[in-house]
Amino acid sequence: MSYSHADVGHALARATKSLTGSRMSVSRPTNPMELANTQFELLAYGVSYRTTVCKHVLNRLTNTHELWVTPQYFSQSTARHVGYFRAGFMKAHGQDNIFTTPAASSPGSYISRDDKLFANYHIEQVNAALPDVDKPRLREATRRGTLAACLNRADLAIRNMSKGIALDRIDADTLYDLQGTMHFIEMLQATDDIDEVRTAVKAHIALNNPKNI
Repeated sequence: MSYSHADVGHALARATKSLTGSRMSVSRPTNPMELANTQFELLAYGVSYRTTVCKHVLNRLTNTHELWVTPQYFSQSTARHVGYFRAGFMKAHGQDNIFTTPAASSPGSYISRDDKLFANYHIEQVNAALPDVDKPRLREATRRGTLAACLNRADLAIRNMSKGIALDRIDADTLYDLQGTMHFIEMLQATDDIDEVRTAVKAHIALNNPKNI
């Protein structure tokens, strides 16, 4: 029997059995404790072609089901497959516990979404993007678009490492860094004068990167 993409998407949400359709499938782990930590249990993972793109995880602390979705883009067809996995999960469990995280496709499945390595990566990406706000000959809308993208990245990182996570698992220093970064960007967004925004960004870069002074 050939299963439709929608059937496979719903199968990931149910996480009761493996199912193979056309170019996408759902697999159950041979070891239900594959995530190897005390808070998360991997129930099933969604595959597009031969690539794991989603994981259905049980959060033991909150007793809620979560869908972890890879942020990596592969192709339009794989993006559609991810859409079916998301739609199936949302129908069964709602959308509040869908997380975009590299842990969705991490090899070995031993890394969880709250790993501080992911959060630190987001901080690095924000710091790498902020200089674009002060580039010459750019429209104000482009500069503010960069700020919005940076804020979204910081917000995503904070959500992934803190929502429904046991307090003793959260790396406080990394969380404080993220919160400080987020508050700085919010301050920039609230500043009407784009020249003041550029000056603040330039000062921020000099403060955090002395070699750039």
